[in-house]
Amino acid sequence: FKTVDSLKQQYIFVPKTVKDVYLFYILSKMEDMGIRSAIVFVSTCRTCHLLSVLLEELDQSVAALHSHQSQSLRLSALSRFKSGKVPVLLATDVGSRGLDIPTVDLVINYDIPRYPRDYVHRVGRTARAGRGGLSISFVTQNDVDLIHEIEADIGKQLDAFECKENEVLEDITKVYKAKRVANMKMIDDGFEEKIKSRKEQK
Repeated sequence: FKTVDSLKQQYIFVPKTVKDVYLFYILSKMEDMGIRSAIVFVSTCRTCHLLSVLLEELDQSVAALHSHQSQSLRLSALSRFKSGKVPVLLATDVGSRGLDIPTVDLVINYDIPRYPRDYVHRVGRTARAGRGGLSISFVTQNDVDLIHEIEADIGKQLDAFECKENEVLEDITKVYKAKRVANMKMIDDGFEEKIKSRKEQK
């Protein structure tokens, strides 16, 4: 498993409690960074759904793709992203496997994958056909070993993504408020219940 040389691979060391604040910061800086489209990879359907509700609450245009959606919802999310109607796609690995997703400018690993090959698969969504691309991985204190494993596997070290923490955290109150609303909406739309009944069916 190798990553291409035209891909800039970076990481941010992020306290677990403010990951969503960092995500909001980077997504709102996309235009300044000259980035047209981004895929944000997360590890669970719940995180995927929660972030999509949270970001919509913060007036960010996003689509979500995970295995707890119907096929038609998945296809509609994908076509909105492909056509450029929404610049950001939130996806789980399950949601993104085997789908024809076009080249994107930025891949964010909101959650670090457990296996290095999943990391290579994810970041391979950008920097295709000789074009440049950027991947940013959010590393919390629990992910340090995983990142070292990935670096050993791809044979290179990730560079630090430069950002000023105080600038990022300016929006913390706004993001936390939106998160409260998003959590309430998830209760209202019965997402937790759906997950529970799916587990019981299995």
